[in-house]
Amino acid sequence: MAGSPLTVSLAALSETGQRPCNEDAFGYWQGAGTLVAVLCDGAGGHGGGQTAARAAVTHVLEAFVPRPEVSARALRRLVDGANDTVVARQVAGTPTTDMRTTIVVLLLDLRLGVALWAHAGDSRLYRWREARLLGHTRDQSLERRLLDAGLDPAGAARWQLTSALGSREGFELDVVEAPQVLAPGDALLLCSDGLWSALDETTLARSLVGCTDADTWLGRLQAGVQRAARSDQDNYSALAVWCAAA
Repeated sequence: MAGSPLTVSLAALSETGQRPCNEDAFGYWQGAGTLVAVLCDGAGGHGGGQTAARAAVTHVLEAFVPRPEVSARALRRLVDGANDTVVARQVAGTPTTDMRTTIVVLLLDLRLGVALWAHAGDSRLYRWREARLLGHTRDQSLERRLLDAGLDPAGAARWQLTSALGSREGFELDVVEAPQVLAPGDALLLCSDGLWSALDETTLARSLVGCTDADTWLGRLQAGVQRAARSDQDNYSALAVWCAAA
């Protein structure tokens, strides 16, 4: 399955919000016809989450660049390696002992105009076409499981993850198994829960209207989070990818 060749513009932001430190991390790399983007939201507190997120991002980039393969197999290999890296950095008796991180990874083959992505935890990837939401990844969280079971999540540990990197016993990884064909004007967003929980889907869709590049779009999203002015605003980070014809 293939589309037509694409070019992309990218923009990124990462803000601390109302928290004492920023435990989100992101990175991207574009080569001759391929692109990788990765975003992580660390958990563990006292610096452990920040260490986990940065370690996972660094591994994905360093592993992809020498072998820029866009496939489901490559995605699994990248994230498995990121998990191993986080586990290897855990040191008993330090803030890193139980550190964990979410992850969302996007791979693009720009020559074929296709994308693949994978995630663990509740950091999301959204995809729009002409400001119409085509879908987003499904959170791996206690809240999502309760909702899927038809139960009221009120009073539960809503932000408790059911999967994350940093477990020696393994983790659940959701992977888009088949390449997804992209089109000029498609917009992709990788973001931590600090962003998507502050902006509903209507607001997210409106942010795209009239946009023609990633910078403008991301500026609108940041302004939306600032207008929400939540007293408990978590770290919020995003990577915006805007597709255009090659």
